[in-house]
Amino acid sequence: MSKKILIAVAWPYVNGNIHVGHLAGYLLPADVFSRYQRLRGNDVLMVSGSDCHGTPITVQADKEGITPQEVIEKYHKKDIELFEQYDLDYSLYTKTTTENHKKVVQDLFIDLLNNDFIIKDVTKQYYSAEDDEFLPDRYVEGTCPHCKATEQRADQCENCGRWLNDGELIDPVSRKTGEKVELKDTEHYFLDFGALQGKLEDYLEGKLDGVKKSEVWRNWVYKEAAGWLNEGMQKRAITRDIDWGIELPKDRIPQDKLIENIDKKKIYVWFEAVTGYLSAPQEWSEYAKGSLNEMKKDVNGDYIFREYAGQSKDWKEWWLDEESEHYYFMGQDNLVFHALMWPGQLIGAEKGYTLPRNVAVNKFMNFNNAKFSKSRGNIVDSKEIADKFGTDAVRYYILSNLPENKESNFTWQRFVDANNNELVANLGNFINRTLVFYKKNFENRELKGELEIEFKNKIDLIGKYLDECKFSLALETLMNNLSSQGNSYFNDSKIWELIKEDKVKAENEMYNLLNIVEALRILIRPFFPEAFKRLSEMLGVDVEEPAVGKDLFRFESITGYPRLGEVRPLFRKFEESDIPILEEEGEEIDREALLKPIKIVKITKIEKHPDADRLLLVAVTDGKKEQTIVTGAENIEVGDIVPFLGEGELIPGLLLNERKKVRLEKKNIRGIESAGMILAEDEIGIGTDHNGIYKLSVGEDNLGETLIDVAPQLFD
Repeated sequence: MSKKILIAVAWPYVNGNIHVGHLAGYLLPADVFSRYQRLRGNDVLMVSGSDCHGTPITVQADKEGITPQEVIEKYHKKDIELFEQYDLDYSLYTKTTTENHKKVVQDLFIDLLNNDFIIKDVTKQYYSAEDDEFLPDRYVEGTCPHCKATEQRADQCENCGRWLNDGELIDPVSRKTGEKVELKDTEHYFLDFGALQGKLEDYLEGKLDGVKKSEVWRNWVYKEAAGWLNEGMQKRAITRDIDWGIELPKDRIPQDKLIENIDKKKIYVWFEAVTGYLSAPQEWSEYAKGSLNEMKKDVNGDYIFREYAGQSKDWKEWWLDEESEHYYFMGQDNLVFHALMWPGQLIGAEKGYTLPRNVAVNKFMNFNNAKFSKSRGNIVDSKEIADKFGTDAVRYYILSNLPENKESNFTWQRFVDANNNELVANLGNFINRTLVFYKKNFENRELKGELEIEFKNKIDLIGKYLDECKFSLALETLMNNLSSQGNSYFNDSKIWELIKEDKVKAENEMYNLLNIVEALRILIRPFFPEAFKRLSEMLGVDVEEPAVGKDLFRFESITGYPRLGEVRPLFRKFEESDIPILEEEGEEIDREALLKPIKIVKITKIEKHPDADRLLLVAVTDGKKEQTIVTGAENIEVGDIVPFLGEGELIPGLLLNERKKVRLEKKNIRGIESAGMILAEDEIGIGTDHNGIYKLSVGEDNLGETLIDVAPQLFD
């Protein structure tokens, strides 16, 4: 039976171009999740839109010398074009300036006010005597009192993520003039989170929706949310003295609840923007019913609308049905707004709204070891990188390095290496070599054979990881447990020799190889939609579109590809000369990125090389995959746990100590292929000893983990 699933994607400010940090933070994980759930036959709504109000827009308007509306029109259209370039699977991408959104925001405000969760209070707000006006938080800068970072805005520190109360900022000045500002009293509406504290505690414990968040959310996300509750939730202002925003519905507010100077107040953007998750499904529903047919998808590039066969057209089935499931995607700077504040707004409305099941927060993907920042110009532009390298390579690099539990770092060198050594050399290589051999020796034949590989378990495991929002692990499983296995199967079968000696057995091996290709074709669809289309077209396979109730994420064995076309490489290899900003040797080395590929492995077998007296054949395992390498080391024994570096990676010690870029290549050493190495102290970069392999005092539970994570003290 299909489920109603709402996928709520963070609403980006339309004040600049979308960068790679946004792709890693929420856009690509949400897209993969949506595609997967649709392939499972679920009734999915994926909604978001441009966050058009608040001071980020007015700050950008001031910078460009245009109006806020012109800023919106400029960047909203560019965002739409980018999302269509990446073919993101939105049901609706809209914006917060629609009449529908305004009405839903004002209705929610009234619901909370009537239920006494919105209260009046006087607060101090920064005031500029020179301009004779109250300044919004983003027009005030100073030093964070917690981490001492400078140039931080008045409401939240971008560096440490802490909320800042009015008056906490050290040495506050106006961004407009650079002059000092002062705090003055002003009356505002507040959301009384103290009154919602108990309900939010019940929500985390699963008492409101039957979902214990400690069992579903990422551990660090749950701990951070629980930490906020342990500190005690405080009331938070939901109005501000600003010009650009949604006005208060003062004609619906009782006289005794009106605040002073209400005409000069607007609803604070943090309260308003998240309400888009409630307003967008209502807007989608109207489009789906045909009520808004005058709005076409291509009119001014103003929105994205998509509807799949069999979908319900009533938004209430997602928002008022206790069986529906809601998943939220955002970066870590939005954690508290989505994990606690938005659930608080929904609970306080007392309308029976569905609460978030999983808040899939990602940490930051950095660039040049600093946070991506549109305002500070430290970005990799998402459109430019897709224009030059295609979306498949971008999606692979980001999805395989998602900062799900710790921050990651984008480097151009790792981007090239990931494409060439993993996407091209692993996945693309297996599919290409298999199809080339099939076309040459078996084309137009119906193959017979017996499957030697269990595909259902692999697909179910990847599906399980995707259901749990473990996207990097799902992709790693696809690459290591199926694509790499396919390459090993091809090599071990020696089908190029077998075809000459035993054609019946060769046909069985070809049958298995083709079915690995077919399983991969199914599995790559959520991750690489463009590659999926190209592969299906090359194979001559008709593609079924997702529909509610139709499970397309399943494997069915094949006997061949009777309509196979010209076999072409699925992915393109990059040259270092292709890279626009390749790190130079003289620049500071990204040490963590350099050390990240070193994995923990266990030695399971040691044999003498048959054709070399001083060389050994050593089998190692990372707990999932076993491979054999050739080494001259003599101080090793079966059972040793050692550091391992794979093919295509830079040898850390040589770059750290000698500034030499030496990349580990697959080698044939006296007739034995070796595609990795176990490392000595100097090769890791932690000393000068080259006489023996460095042994680790860690347990088998650490197999497959990175050395820098397991033993960070080595690199202090």
